[in-house]
Amino acid sequence: MFHMARFLGERFDLDLVAPATEGAGDAHRLFRDRCGEMEFVAPAPGAFRRRLLRLGPYEREPALAQAILRRLTASLYGAVHVEKPAMLPYLPAGTSVPIILDTFAYGLTGAWRAVLNETGAITRARNVVRLVRFAAFDTFCWPPTYCILVVSEVDRDRCLRQRPGRKVLVIPNGVDCAAIRPGSLRMGSAPVLLFTGDMGFAPNVEAAIILAKQIFPDVRRKYADAELCLVGRNPDPRVLALGGPGITVAGAVPDMTPHLQAATVYVAPLITGAGTRTKLLEAMAAGLPIVTTRVGIEGIEATDGREVVIADSPEEMQGAILRLLRDSTLRLALGAAARRLAEHRYDWSCCLAPLETLYAGLLPARTA
Repeated sequence: MFHMARFLGERFDLDLVAPATEGAGDAHRLFRDRCGEMEFVAPAPGAFRRRLLRLGPYEREPALAQAILRRLTASLYGAVHVEKPAMLPYLPAGTSVPIILDTFAYGLTGAWRAVLNETGAITRARNVVRLVRFAAFDTFCWPPTYCILVVSEVDRDRCLRQRPGRKVLVIPNGVDCAAIRPGSLRMGSAPVLLFTGDMGFAPNVEAAIILAKQIFPDVRRKYADAELCLVGRNPDPRVLALGGPGITVAGAVPDMTPHLQAATVYVAPLITGAGTRTKLLEAMAAGLPIVTTRVGIEGIEATDGREVVIADSPEEMQGAILRLLRDSTLRLALGAAARRLAEHRYDWSCCLAPLETLYAGLLPARTA
């Protein structure tokens, strides 16, 4: 959202309305030269009760819904950009302003993968209920849209199969290649495996556990000084429990770049979730050799053996990691190829360019 809002704010008059978070102050500072007005709405009392009683999959805070209704009825907007389907319940019924819906991962693929792969009767039942809620919402509750934004050609195909005739535009997730630079090739140092992301998000929790318990022990038997670093906000108790000899759970950090530059190999054993992962793009921008799964690299136009190594089982991942740790030339070649792909295909300057054409068809310059 950050890069998209700044990109649009440079070209069109833009107002921002969002739920209040602990980052509202930072948002004001970062967007003050891009947004005409910003409104961050605190939740009304009774949020817990509403959460228990709701039927749909998403929150609907009355105060935020009122703020959006007030703006759409009092001002002449040329378009409304909805950041993720979770914000659709806040649109007033019968909204006549053209709606551009930005999706994170189109469809129910992530929910299905959770049902099929996560274990435990309670967890599986919860995932089935979640899947039913999302399916009902996606089928019956989406308003007419002017355009649906998806992050990959894979998601575009899914969207067109389910919603034939809708306008769909691919806006890939991107990375700021100027801000994330490759570090020096670490020769003769203790090898460091790195995995990053929101460590409270279920697919990342699962991947961290697989990495720490099923993959890293074998690596450490071959390289006794090897280290594993898990970096990201909101670490789940199960992730915190992984900390120990050779394993660091760093939690939230102000800047991911030093951790990327200090790593030897980036490993992402993701088996659930969907969409394209920004963390993979950051590792590519940092010139890191990457070992991941087909699910992890989904939607990113990388080739196995050229920009990344794809391995779908813990045993295959162990072999790929050990091969990379033995071969610095291979690490360098993979990292350099990944960096080139990030620069030429996934830098934000490339990814967001189609948005200007999309909005220019709706709005005069500097008007939104």
